[in-house]
Amino acid sequence: MIIGTAGHIDHGKSTLITALTGKAMDRLAEERRRQITIDLNFASLDLGAGRMVGVVDVPGHEDFVRTMVAGASGIDLALLIVAAEEGIMPQTEEHLAILEHLGIPAGIPVLTKADLVDADWLQFVALEVAERLAHSSVPFEAPIAVSARTGTGLEALRERLAVRAAALAPRSPGDAFRMPIDRIFSLPGIGTVVTGTAWSGRLGVGDSVLLLPSGLRGRVRSLESYGKEAGHSEPGARTAVGIAGVDRAGVARGDVLVTDELPWAAASALDVEITLQPGAARPLTGRIRVRVLLGTAEVMARVLPRAPIAPGGTGMARLSLEKPLLARAEDRFVLRSYSPVTTIGGGRVLDPLPPRRRTLWPAGLASRDPGERFRSLLSRRSGGIRAPMLPILLGLPRAATSTVAHREPGARLLGDLWVTNASIEQVGTRALGLLKDYHREHLSAPGMPLETLRHSLRAPDPIVEAALADFGRAGRLRRSDGVVALAGFTPRVAGGDAEIDRVVGILLDAHLTPPSIAELEQATGRRDLLALLRLAAASGRVEAVERDRYYTREALEQFAVVLKDLGEKGSIVPAQVRDRLGISRKYLIPLLEWADGRGITVREGDGRRLKSRL
Repeated sequence: MIIGTAGHIDHGKSTLITALTGKAMDRLAEERRRQITIDLNFASLDLGAGRMVGVVDVPGHEDFVRTMVAGASGIDLALLIVAAEEGIMPQTEEHLAILEHLGIPAGIPVLTKADLVDADWLQFVALEVAERLAHSSVPFEAPIAVSARTGTGLEALRERLAVRAAALAPRSPGDAFRMPIDRIFSLPGIGTVVTGTAWSGRLGVGDSVLLLPSGLRGRVRSLESYGKEAGHSEPGARTAVGIAGVDRAGVARGDVLVTDELPWAAASALDVEITLQPGAARPLTGRIRVRVLLGTAEVMARVLPRAPIAPGGTGMARLSLEKPLLARAEDRFVLRSYSPVTTIGGGRVLDPLPPRRRTLWPAGLASRDPGERFRSLLSRRSGGIRAPMLPILLGLPRAATSTVAHREPGARLLGDLWVTNASIEQVGTRALGLLKDYHREHLSAPGMPLETLRHSLRAPDPIVEAALADFGRAGRLRRSDGVVALAGFTPRVAGGDAEIDRVVGILLDAHLTPPSIAELEQATGRRDLLALLRLAAASGRVEAVERDRYYTREALEQFAVVLKDLGEKGSIVPAQVRDRLGISRKYLIPLLEWADGRGITVREGDGRRLKSRL
């Protein structure tokens, strides 16, 4: 469990953590000089029964809200610190709003410096705090009063923390590893060390890791959690990772450490749901520049809302980021205005890698139901979703996304590509239209070449294959020999069968010395002889022996008979065939090669022999 502090400056956050853990929180000289917390500080807290939790102490000054968000992201329990002598202050409110926007699952309000006020005032402040928190989306317990100086209430607070830790459901170890980085330093013998809270998954010594958005790669040299070396990390735990192969100068707070279990990618845009603070100065309209705080990163962005979002309202929007950012669906973020810098809202990521053009915005995209969100994500992507992308797009472990997807009746898995049945139907319908147009322009062609159809459809191959298979089974089209045609389509030429008969008659008269296609065109005056001959070939009346020369079935049968007669007497010599048939080498050689190809003869040296009895 990770515990984080929140609250107004000088309300005793660091002092309380020191009293609970025994570890000083002012590690920086500047913090000791100014007596305020400037950066994140971390400690481990032993709650007994072998239960160790991490504690993140954040700065309370308004100048360091960015740092506060980096520390509060990913915590399981917030300690909202309110000084008893002052009560709720401006930074208390802002920190509370941040906790709400980050979706922190639970909180305990802690009234510090209880020794400085009398019982009546303490009761008044406790009632004020309880009344304010009753309206919060974060489920807070009743306030507890403590004094770090006298020790009053510390043991009771420890007991509450122990109860919370025992009741906390463990994070799934089967999820992919991801850890936003909040500190970077170097150690002799180890090299670059990064620390953070592991948001999901496990990491082991020797594992390959990737830093995003920089793209740097390294290998885990060492792991440490709560001051102890470890062979592997645990999800939800504070973790220090020693990385070999990565220079410290190439890493910064805001980077994210991941493994290759998923196809992680930094995005230049996020589609999100935004809730604007009730006290925001103005509605959120198009292209307003804002600061996006997600994980430990802060990135400038332009907001492109689907419709203006009024103060206190919620709506969907696209964040056009000025720098790439790694995100996952259901990640929570905080929005701050560009200038003056103040918290104006927050929300959650709906699509961390949104389509760039012609984007649909179905209402189900913002649903809390994974099945509804899966349908919406698919509807935005006509080309489908690769199965390995689903854990990123749904924000769920791989096994859970598989279950969600397989329960969707309107989706189909093609290899590793999830698509909608509707998208397959649309591609099939477009194929019918393309075939109809093709047949109209190429009446004599048996159909459209398959590769031409694929290219024209401009859809992923798995979808094209599924569409053609579905429409083929339904009897709406047919496919054979690399050609696709509408069901029932019959090739034809101008003049019909009579013209085919005329051309075949010319070939019959020519017998074993037929004219070329060019010569036929000149003799007949037609320019579609190739199409016509293909139709005749489809019915078995002629056959192409050369690319531009067709023979009739009768002529080829006679040629085969001559070969049989000569072959039964011995070797088949080309000169014998030429003399027997009275044809020149111009016709003889292609015919002999045709016989070889048909398995009638086999070449041996300068002659041939019969391959088998005819």
